[in-house]
Amino acid sequence: MSEIQKDELMVSEETKALSTDVQTPMGFEDENEGDMIIPRIKVINALSPEKKEKLADDGDVINSLTKDKLNGKAFIPVFKFNSNIWWKPRSEGGGIQCHARDGKTATATDGTIKICAQCKKNEFDNTKTGKDSFPVCTKYISFFGFVAGERIPIILSFAKTNFNEGKKMYSLAKVTMQNMWHHGYFLNSKMMAKGGNEWYNIVASPSGATSEEDRQFGAMLYKNFRNANLNVDMDENTESVENAGPSAATMENVNSAEF
Repeated sequence: MSEIQKDELMVSEETKALSTDVQTPMGFEDENEGDMIIPRIKVINALSPEKKEKLADDGDVINSLTKDKLNGKAFIPVFKFNSNIWWKPRSEGGGIQCHARDGKTATATDGTIKICAQCKKNEFDNTKTGKDSFPVCTKYISFFGFVAGERIPIILSFAKTNFNEGKKMYSLAKVTMQNMWHHGYFLNSKMMAKGGNEWYNIVASPSGATSEEDRQFGAMLYKNFRNANLNVDMDENTESVENAGPSAATMENVNSAEF
């Protein structure tokens, strides 16, 4: 039996247990795709709205929807997905002007379809120097999952100066050779400093094997959301400092190799 077949069998066995251990909540039958906004895990920096509203402090890791603090808690990933977002400059009103939900094919606000590998606006432009060479489109590595012991799906994304942290977490999950939700990762923040700038990034470290209850919930989320069109709570006004480091205006002082 191949590794893929073994994984499919394990998912099947876990989802069978859901019929007795997890009941589908009632009252949400008339739900359309996109009605549910998936919250995300974010780290608080100086320009974060939650900091200004005194809901959280610098370095706090929180749920963007409930504002609950997640520092030191274990995040359990269910699956990884890549995406690219080209944010409009704040001077032009902000918002998304182009979005590739799969990290490959993007749709612009005018309906234009673009192939990311051809567009390459999420890559450095080696024909230019300084700030002009930086990507204008942000590349994300994200994990759909949940916090251990909780039953709220949530997204953990890594971008820019924290992108390699996302690759590290994926590598740690991959080498276990088990379903992704069989292991969790503690969430904490770490202060970064470069070129006179300081900011907090999210860091993840292994928390060990998950409980049987969490594994069953992870299997259910995989079954229900793996192929869904996720509506993620993204905030273009603060994304430049949350999970991503300094704003684009100050990135001239940051080594481009850290992206």
